[in-house]
Formats: sequence, C-alpha cells, structure tokens
Amino acid sequence: MSVANLGRRATLLLLPALLVGAVMAGAGKKASAEDTDPTAKKERCATRVAIAFTGKETTPAISADPQGSVDALVADPAFVERFSRFINHEFNETPGAMEKEDASYFLMKYVLENKLPYKDMFLGQFKVDGNMQGNQTTVTADPEGLGYFRSQPWLLRYAGNELEGYKLVTAYRLMQNTVGLTLVASTNAPGAAIDTAARTSNPGCVGCHGPADKAGAAPWFALDRAARVLTKVRRQGNTVTFTPPTEAPQMVADKMVNNDKELVQALVDSPNFSFNVCRLTFKFLYGRAENVCESKVFDACVNEFKSKGTIQSALVSVAKDPGFCQ
Repeated sequence: MSVANLGRRATLLLLPALLVGAVMAGAGKKASAEDTDPTAKKERCATRVAIAFTGKETTPAISADPQGSVDALVADPAFVERFSRFINHEFNETPGAMEKEDASYFLMKYVLENKLPYKDMFLGQFKVDGNMQGNQTTVTADPEGLGYFRSQPWLLRYAGNELEGYKLVTAYRLMQNTVGLTLVASTNAPGAAIDTAARTSNPGCVGCHGPADKAGAAPWFALDRAARVLTKVRRQGNTVTFTPPTEAPQMVADKMVNNDKELVQALVDSPNFSFNVCRLTFKFLYGRAENVCESKVFDACVNEFKSKGTIQSALVSVAKDPGFCQ
C-alpha cells in the first residue's frame, strides 16, 4: 500500500467516527424508546467504539462489552494502522513525495506495536529511512537517533530555504509535532520569510521569531532562537549538507538549550507535551478538540498519560469514560 496518501487517507478514516457522533447527537434531541433501551444503547456504544478505534463495524466481542474491549483494541493491527495514519496527518501539512518522508507514520507504528512510551517518537534512538526509490522504509536502532527528527529524509523535507541556512521550518516542526504549536504568518512583508534582519526587526515577525538581541524578551517558542541550536543547512548544486550550530546556547521552551536533543527534551518535559497528547486523543476519538465541559475527562487523560507514558493509556482513559458513549 502506498504511503503517499497517508495524510488524505487519515482524514477519510476519521469521517465514519464523525458521522457516528453526528447521528448520536441527533438522536439525543428527541427521546425515544430506542434511546432508553439498554440493548440499543449498548449496540450504539459498540458501533462508536469499533469505528473510532478500527474504522470498521463492530464485532460480537466488542458488542458484548463495548468500553471493556478498548484495552484489547489498542493492540489491534487495524487500530495501529489507523492511529499511525492519523498522527502522520496531524504532523505533516501534506503527504510526503516518497513514503520515507512520512517518518512519523513509520515510527508511530513501531512505537505502538512495541508498546513503547510515546516520548520515544521524539527522543528514542531510532533512524527511519528507505531506499533510493523512497520505499521499503524501515525503523532501525541508532545510538545517535532522536526519534525521527535526525532521520535524513525528514531533515531534507523540512530543511527550509532561509538565506543564512537557519532551519526555521525544522524548528517549527519540532515544536508542532511535540507540543502542538500552531503559528500563522502575520505579515507578508517582502523577504520577511527568509531574511534574518527582516524577521527579527519587523514588528509583525518578532512575536513569533524573537528579536535579534539574544538577551531580549521573546516568546518561549521563538523560532529564530530555536533554529540557532539546530544544524545549519548548506546547499551546493543538488548536494545538501548540515553543519553544527555555532550560536548556542539559546533560551527556548523556558530553558537554555545547546542542540536539537536538548531542545526536544525541553519540549517533552514541558506541560504542553502531555496536554497535546490528550488533545490528539480527543481529535482521534471525536474528530475535534476537547470542549470546556469535558475538562474533567481531559484532566484524567493527562494524569493517566503522565502516570503510564503511552499514547494507548490516554486513549483508553477517554474511551472508557461514561460520556464517550452517551
């Protein structure tokens, strides 16, 4: 199966869950015998659980104990595939041109299948790469690995085009993938996207990129500061190389960091990391972010994830809450 359409397929896979939610919401508007009948309610719950986790219709085992089956479902190959595609869709704006560029899909699948902590997606000693044709992608051990963030296909995909070689796109993707940071360009001033002086002096840019003065106040995610602890990209013809950073340390994510590993560690250690895990959990199970009225369920999800460290624990926590099948 081609991985070129992972992102688009993930969106399609979520549609049945959204439809189930819409049907259940509509059913709640008008009381009927079916709404109060225990057998009918149990079957609706089984349908919701089955579609949310596997994208398929319910089975006798799920129908017998819908929410009790969730623990088994997070080990089901259909769930592993579905969730890995969902993560790939969330972490990349578009599918990769070659399957090895969709490194988040392959490592997420590996982490789920081996029941590893979710943080291994970003800090684990792995390499995700494929052959010259871009297929036959594998996950292998690498003592210098940083999740998939040091895998060559991913580095090349997000190297960016900044004039001085700063990897702003990489810096943003590191933060978007780990803590869910979302930024929208606030100016289209000529050269602002690729010229350092414009970014660090233009009022419309400084809010995200930070000022040129290293000691000046800046948001915790200041992109230019984060990029300065990453390797620099050098291009000569069709050859791309990366050289070590020379401007570390920098204050990013409320810590002084010297390199990509320290930056990612700071992001994973931040409260935003577990918050983003549970936001992803809601988006996967409900097709949307959490609502204010679901704060107790969300907080329970965060606590469960902090306690166990697996993405499965977060998903199980939300799916087993009584409100999931109401």
